[in-house]
Amino acid sequence: MMKRTIEKTAAFLLVGCLLLSLLEALFVEKSSYGKNRGWKAAKDVDILILGNSHADGGLRAEDISNGLCGGDISAFNYGISSVRMEQMYFFAKEAFKTHVPDLVILETFTFCPLSDEDREITNRRAFDALPLSLNKMNAICYCVPEDRASFIFPIIKYHTRWKELSPVDLRLLYDKNLWGGVTGGNGSTSENVCEDPGDNWFQQTPPEELRKISPVEQECLDKFLAMLAENGVSLLFVSVPFRTQKGLDSIEQIKINNYLRENYVNGDTIQLLDMNRMWQELDFDYSDLANEGHVNAAGADKVTECLAEYLRANYNLAALAA
Repeated sequence: MMKRTIEKTAAFLLVGCLLLSLLEALFVEKSSYGKNRGWKAAKDVDILILGNSHADGGLRAEDISNGLCGGDISAFNYGISSVRMEQMYFFAKEAFKTHVPDLVILETFTFCPLSDEDREITNRRAFDALPLSLNKMNAICYCVPEDRASFIFPIIKYHTRWKELSPVDLRLLYDKNLWGGVTGGNGSTSENVCEDPGDNWFQQTPPEELRKISPVEQECLDKFLAMLAENGVSLLFVSVPFRTQKGLDSIEQIKINNYLRENYVNGDTIQLLDMNRMWQELDFDYSDLANEGHVNAAGADKVTECLAEYLRANYNLAALAA
């Protein structure tokens, strides 16, 4: 009798957990869900691109995978809008459970200061689509100052979303066509052109000053680098050109990049490609931006070609592909 009761209770709990998991997957906000599913469905990945919307829109992983670098390289763009360095260590640690690449490209706008008003949506986009695990619990404890229960069980946050649900919410659970393909997407398709205010912004001489990253960013970057070293993964910092976003302009971004170069880049396992120092070389101006913060399709073409040229010149692509 007791054994049967235990079996029924266990079965009830199992069914309840499965139902809760399904409901959370259906109701959760989907801005990062497709890429999460695409990453899990991908095959072997040589190059993993991480960052936020600057990486997502500016770096064409599909072009890189289709021979732009001249080698048989597979790349995946796992850029998630808004994500900062504070979330990146935990986010990447979760990603490495599925695939461990040979090279990680980290777009440096992830070091843009995170305001309190943006903190919740940034944490949501980074963590809501991830399965419950010890890593996710650690991420929530570190990054989320309040209302942690709704991050552990997102259904608490999203259970009222049923009025907003669309067929896409359901299709994202199974339709691979909505997951960004095997490369996580191919960057910006925007034909918008940012208005040139005539300030000659992109004619400036890049500064040499350093702007130190915050203690939290430094702690998370150090953990991130330790994880890469433990797995034998190289890192390439990449900075995609822009004008200004979230209170950080590209001159200040260059100063942050200078700090990273001075304190972290070793010319071997950690390198830096700062395209915000290369405006004249790239012939980059407002016509390459969809808005002040993001490249358009033409800008993404320039940026990705520059990245591909750098990869060809500085990495053994045949070894990466092998």
